[in-house]
Amino acid sequence: MLRRIMIHLVAACQSIMRCKCIKTISAVRTRLIADAKVYKPGPSCSLQEVIVILKDKTQLCLDPAGRQAQDIIRILEAKEM
Repeated sequence: MLRRIMIHLVAACQSIMRCKCIKTISAVRTRLIADAKVYKPGPSCSLQEVIVILKDKTQLCLDPAGRQAQDIIRILEAKEM
């Protein structure tokens, strides 16, 4: 019984500790973007992730190495300063 509980706890932790983006796209039409978020690498995901929220509430992951994602990262970092 205890072993089964431990397995469930490990499985639950693994589902929480993962990247948000499974696949990425290179760009999206700028006029469709309502907001953007950048997640730096951390304990739950070793990758940098750039997520854009479109006006219709759809969330898409951009390739962090792509030009559009790099522009978004630069803009958001400038806002933080």
